[in-house]
Amino acid sequence: MRIIVSTINGGLDDRVNPAFGRTPTFTIVDVENGQITNVQVLPNPGYSQPRGAGVTAAQFTIDQGAEVIISGQFGPNSSGVLQAAGIRMVSAPANMTVREAVEAFLRGELTGAVIGPEGGGMGRGYGRGGGMGRGRGGRW
Repeated sequence: MRIIVSTINGGLDDRVNPAFGRTPTFTIVDVENGQITNVQVLPNPGYSQPRGAGVTAAQFTIDQGAEVIISGQFGPNSSGVLQAAGIRMVSAPANMTVREAVEAFLRGELTGAVIGPEGGGMGRGYGRGGGMGRGRGGRW
């Protein structure tokens, strides 16, 4: 079974990244007979895209042969692509390491996926801000 986990730096000791589409790396974990047999870290090609990061990331994980993807949450676009491909999505808390998340999944403790706004609540916002600024003007 191939499990792909969204990560910052990658590896079994890295933590699960809350964002799927904008995660910097994916840690690919191969499991056979309930044991981790291989670990690989690859950069997410959608990480720095201005638009469509979730779809690019989803297609990349499909191309890598993912059967299960673990992340903090998935955006609506990425989850639609993954669901159409028949890939199971599972959410894990950001304080879990990749190893802990994979082991929890294998024990049946991680089952559902959190679907939220694209970008996982991280990244750039829209609008101009409502702060008061430093002033410099005269009267109102």
